[in-house]
Amino acid sequence: MLLPALIEGHTHLDKTTWGSAWYVNKVGPSLTDRIDNERDWRAATAHDAASHSHALALAFLRAGTTRIRTHVDVDTDAGLKHLEGVHATRQALAGRVEIQTVAFPQSGLLARAGTAELLDQALAGGADVLGGLDPSAIDRDPVKSLDVLFGLADKHGKPVDIHLHEPGELGAFTLELILDRVQALDMKGKVVISHAFCLGALEAPRLQGLLRRLALLDVALLTTAPASRPVPAVRACREAAVTLFGGNDGIRDTWTPYGSPD
Repeated sequence: MLLPALIEGHTHLDKTTWGSAWYVNKVGPSLTDRIDNERDWRAATAHDAASHSHALALAFLRAGTTRIRTHVDVDTDAGLKHLEGVHATRQALAGRVEIQTVAFPQSGLLARAGTAELLDQALAGGADVLGGLDPSAIDRDPVKSLDVLFGLADKHGKPVDIHLHEPGELGAFTLELILDRVQALDMKGKVVISHAFCLGALEAPRLQGLLRRLALLDVALLTTAPASRPVPAVRACREAAVTLFGGNDGIRDTWTPYGSPD
């Protein structure tokens, strides 16, 4: 019996320790604590994104997944090293696994001077999608952060996939700013909001208004459905005709020792 192959909509091939010893994370509780810890650990251990991403991509293939969208860290410590490693995996597995890379500013876009220039280089160098991260909570200037982000996407003609962990009304505020730019730049069907935890914590009238705009602009939502966070309601998204899809997120990395590509 033949079945259609699976699609992994959101993972982080470059971060994984697949094939190595488990990493037990004792850092936290904030998001920035985990980001800083991961960046420092990768530098100290010379973590190799090429070999580890290759191992995890093969594990995905064995589990029946042939198309992967992976976010790849781009920051001022590592530069484009992690992206180059995943691109080596993409080339090595061409014809077997289709890997789409998202240039992802995990440490923030404005928070570290020089990140925007690195993202510009990443898009010019073969990254398929431009990523983003919490313009309000991490960059502390959502208007400028999104102006820079969407300016780069417009310059290179690339789609956008933004991690939005921001809760409640803060996340809803940021989401409105994102949707304003999607509309202004005519990027209908070219933007994904990853996680969108805020949509799981809003009152019905506020939620319905945002879902209507998401549907109108064909902005898709990605959820990994973590048990510890509110997530967009599947029924509400379906009723509003909002595209909702899933992914594994990180698998066996410094954020969590758990996960499997099956």
